[in-house]
Amino acid sequence: MAAKGAALDRAVAGLLQAAGVNGVPVDVEAVARHLNAQVHHQPLEDDVSGVLAIKGTAKHIIVNSLHHANRKRFTIAHEIGHLWLHHDDRDRLFIDKQMTIYQRVGSAAGYTAPNSTTTPEEEREANRFASALLMPVEHLRRITKELDLFDEVDLSRIAALFEVSEQAMSIRLQQLNLLSPT
Repeated sequence: MAAKGAALDRAVAGLLQAAGVNGVPVDVEAVARHLNAQVHHQPLEDDVSGVLAIKGTAKHIIVNSLHHANRKRFTIAHEIGHLWLHHDDRDRLFIDKQMTIYQRVGSAAGYTAPNSTTTPEEEREANRFASALLMPVEHLRRITKELDLFDEVDLSRIAALFEVSEQAMSIRLQQLNLLSPT
């Protein structure tokens, strides 16, 4: 179920409503439970952000407990993205290693991972989904009406409200044309 832009935002809004999750910060673990996925916090290798393991009806999201709280939230949302967008009733293992930002949003040629279990496009889609899930468009539009998004203090404040990194917030605001790139 690959979706982009407004269609993705509508799909995520429907998922949040079905999960009974409203307001920010978004309770990503409640969304995972709604999708019958169990979330486990475990120490992993530093370059592994998370894993989504699907075997039969069992769905497990394993997130690196050693990472920053904002990173863990994004990882859970990213794995939910794989589950929502890429799960097709096959047993599958998604292992997500940390990537530099240009790899997350750049061309497929910029992303190479030995023994990757996903395609570059699947990774970008899961990242877009995670951004839409953690920073729902309707909440962003409402909250940002009152702020100067070019003020670092306001950008920091809104990122803290959504419990995401300033970098993730800046990217999401640019994607929504609420912040022009400088």
